[in-house]
Amino acid sequence: MPQPGQLGSQFAGDDWIARKLADFERLLREYGPANILATAGINVIPDGVLVNGLMQFKRPDGTVGVSVDPTTGTFVAYNATGTTPVARFGSLIETAPAEYGVEVLVGSTWVRLGNQTTTWESVSGKPVTFPPSAHTHVGADITSGTVPQADGSQYGWTNNVAGTEFYAVWVGNDGGFHFGRNVSSERYKENIVTHPVDPANVLALRPVRYDRKATYRFPEDADGNRLIGPEQKIEGAKNEYGLIAEEVAQTLPEIVTYYGGVVDGVRYDLLGVALLPVVQAQQAQIDKLTAAARAHGWDV
Repeated sequence: MPQPGQLGSQFAGDDWIARKLADFERLLREYGPANILATAGINVIPDGVLVNGLMQFKRPDGTVGVSVDPTTGTFVAYNATGTTPVARFGSLIETAPAEYGVEVLVGSTWVRLGNQTTTWESVSGKPVTFPPSAHTHVGADITSGTVPQADGSQYGWTNNVAGTEFYAVWVGNDGGFHFGRNVSSERYKENIVTHPVDPANVLALRPVRYDRKATYRFPEDADGNRLIGPEQKIEGAKNEYGLIAEEVAQTLPEIVTYYGGVVDGVRYDLLGVALLPVVQAQQAQIDKLTAAARAHGWDV
């Protein structure tokens, strides 16, 4: 048997024992946070069994990433600091308490996945401006802005107008070139005076027949940029019947319209008004001839 003071000769030295104890201590420190069974437990809950602790994960910095609610068994994900829930799978709390599903925190609002209604206004992170692809809108959607051309709409061309009142549509030259009806009520007018029209000026108008000139268009993209390709020839109407605006301007300028300071069109709707003095003058002449004939005993 070893004598007192001779243990070192039969067993490992003090240094070896100290190193081993230090290794054990280090392993225990590492095993503590890594031991997922440390807080594990099996509990009975209504309609099931809760295995608590097995799904609680911590990040390398020690913050909680995912945990299981010990009462409901709901999986809960946390934010970067491990303090605020950002998602739940199981029993819902924020969106539909007492129901089950998945809910996530979007910004500052909780949203239940699969049961939410998404509108354009509720979409977060969308760009303020972006180039949209070609698409269509109903008229009620257009509440502002300007439309340089009305190409592409066949509704006005093919539609038979229904209703109990009808109006001719006009385009004004105000800032927005707005559409509107042409009104003639006195409540829309001021400085009203009688305007004499010489019947001879009306009778001097020359009705003509003509062909409209062809127009040419180059292919364009949705933004109006010219594309590569030959221009398209669009034939004009043939054998139209009407007046020449420049000729009308010489004798009856009241019914001529201008565009950019140049004679452009004829207000055919006012031609009937211009004919009233002609009819009135002819009626006055007829009345005189009738009176003269009757004065001579003729049966007129």
